[in-house]
Amino acid sequence: MDCQHSPHIRVFVDRKKNGEPVFESVPVREVGEHTYELLSSPGLALNMARGDIICTAIPDQHVEVVRRGGNFCIHIYANELPQNAVDTLESEVQTLLGGTLDGRYKGNLTLAVPASNGFEAIRPVFDRFREATGVQWYYANIYQNLDDDEDETLLNWWV
Repeated sequence: MDCQHSPHIRVFVDRKKNGEPVFESVPVREVGEHTYELLSSPGLALNMARGDIICTAIPDQHVEVVRRGGNFCIHIYANELPQNAVDTLESEVQTLLGGTLDGRYKGNLTLAVPASNGFEAIRPVFDRFREATGVQWYYANIYQNLDDDEDETLLNWWV
């Protein structure tokens, strides 16, 4: 699906130091009032991935995930990345895991990977990327507490 021509909504990401909200625009398919299916995983907003059904009834708070679409969202943040490393990662994610590179902005990547692969199959693909580039990756939709980076309590929605 061509997400550039799909409707987009703004989802809450965080607050600036002055309290002003920060939003990200994401492509969606409307399924009800304030309820949408994500057509691509977000690059900044946490706790959601492509295929999730989300509710945005309270615009300046984190969205509510009504139903999981079955994908892990994986974020990679860097100043820049070698194109060959990105190409290799995209190819391996697609062929080995059935996932997609949902977004790229400069050195930042957002990928959606079916959770049905399991952590043990996903980890080696991304660890090879980390070894080749020195850039860390992380799951963006597996933790309960979005406002505390130290809290690693898992949501366990994939179990």
